[in-house]
Amino acid sequence: MAFFNEKDWREMFRLRRAIVRAEQSLSEIDREILPDGLCESDLAILERLARKGARPVNGLARQVGLTSGSMTSAVKRLHRRGLVETRRDLDDKRVVWVSVTKEAEEIVERFSQLRGEALETVFQKWSERERSVLINLLRRVRSDAESNERVPA
Repeated sequence: MAFFNEKDWREMFRLRRAIVRAEQSLSEIDREILPDGLCESDLAILERLARKGARPVNGLARQVGLTSGSMTSAVKRLHRRGLVETRRDLDDKRVVWVSVTKEAEEIVERFSQLRGEALETVFQKWSERERSVLINLLRRVRSDAESNERVPA
């Protein structure tokens, strides 16, 4: 394991803050164009289901970064709005599958169009090479963070 000096540590913290602030700015754009009555986690659920198809609720929770309790509440809320359908697994009655409705697919499509236009504005001055480099670097950050052993508290 490498040992960093204080200057290196400050740089690492600045890097982390820059990534977090960029994500916050992009999330703010998403919040401005969210359909009425939906929050970011609702939209993440709908997007995932629209893109990947029906999923077990517990697996979907992991994929969108929610706890099982938060996912249960979100699915109930989306079900009441007619945006998802649920069904019990035929082999294992403990497993609940969730899928999007046609209305949800249309919401995701409209949101994706608006998000694409907003992102085009954000990245219009970036070259294809700059965008590609950023994508690869962020993928590397994610991969390294996920494979790194966690430091005990």
